[in-house]
Amino acid sequence: MLFSRRAKWRKEDFYDREKELELLLKALDVGEGLIVVHGVRRVGKTSLVYVGLTEANIPFVPVDLRRFSEIPSLLTLSTIGYYVGEVLKIYEKYRGKLKNFIDKILEHIESLNIMGYVGLRFRGRERGKRLFSSVLEEADRWARKRKTRVVILLDEAQKLRNIPAWRDILAWAIDNLENVSFVVTGSEIGVLRDFLKLGDPESPLFGRARVEIFLNKFSREQSIGFLRKGFTEADMNIKESEIEDAVSKYDGVVGWLTLYGYYRVTYGIGHKEAVSKVEAEAEELVAKELEELIRYSPRRYIAILWAISLGLKTWSTIKHFAEGIAGTIPDNRFDNLLRNLVKYGFVEKTENLEYKITDPLTTKAIEKLKRKYGIP
Repeated sequence: MLFSRRAKWRKEDFYDREKELELLLKALDVGEGLIVVHGVRRVGKTSLVYVGLTEANIPFVPVDLRRFSEIPSLLTLSTIGYYVGEVLKIYEKYRGKLKNFIDKILEHIESLNIMGYVGLRFRGRERGKRLFSSVLEEADRWARKRKTRVVILLDEAQKLRNIPAWRDILAWAIDNLENVSFVVTGSEIGVLRDFLKLGDPESPLFGRARVEIFLNKFSREQSIGFLRKGFTEADMNIKESEIEDAVSKYDGVVGWLTLYGYYRVTYGIGHKEAVSKVEAEAEELVAKELEELIRYSPRRYIAILWAISLGLKTWSTIKHFAEGIAGTIPDNRFDNLLRNLVKYGFVEKTENLEYKITDPLTTKAIEKLKRKYGIP
């Protein structure tokens, strides 16, 4: 179903992205050790990877680091190594029936029970018992025996940015394990770059071969085509004016287009009610994402975001507006705040050195945060 809220894994449920999918499949076919998928939030990075891996019929271990980061102590090499080994055991039970394996794994990802399901409730001495490198060596042997590859998907890998050992293990695996590949995705593009440090000569990943895939928001034409196809699939006749209005509101963010279609198809509701539901969900979700970043300087961050949402584009005009709300902000501090918003993917810096909000529904979250922090 094109409007399913779950990540896609069947090509027939995946719209467009032919070039990106072809590049991913080629990288998997030649055995690249590191594949990096960049893109802002909710543009379909995880779906692209799942579809690519199922098309290639390659067993993979999906590590959704947002789930692990809910309990920071789980973001260790030993814990995730244990998890990788357990998932491969699950795959073994399905005797290579990749579709059944994916169904089972994704079911537990979506229900947030995957950590409990694969036995991550360790007894004291069992935790950390095996090195992650030994788990990867075992996975490499497992794949060689079956004449395949194993892919470790680190979804939202920027969550590992404060654990430098991850760069060492990735570099070691790329150099030594012929049958193991890592696919790394990230929505906080600047933070992901900081984690991988691919351009830093001091980083163990510097100079390592990799393939980088950039996933952009849908164009207007792609957005219209996506909604039309989804409604046709559901045998629904939707007014063109309503499709056009939805496309203008969501500015190519695939997640919001999908959610709009989902509400209309699943609940049979009208355009205005579906738009209202999407906006309400976006307000809660984006506000939660923003608060992870802004909590140490909320008034300044919110003032900057408010300025950009109102259409102010240049460094100086944004700063002038923000200071009117939050008081004097030293230039270097303001620059850091603005850079962080770009790094974490909430704001884009254009080639003309102008700034704009990445996701149009961020404006709803800004209004919510203004109320929370008493900003008039």
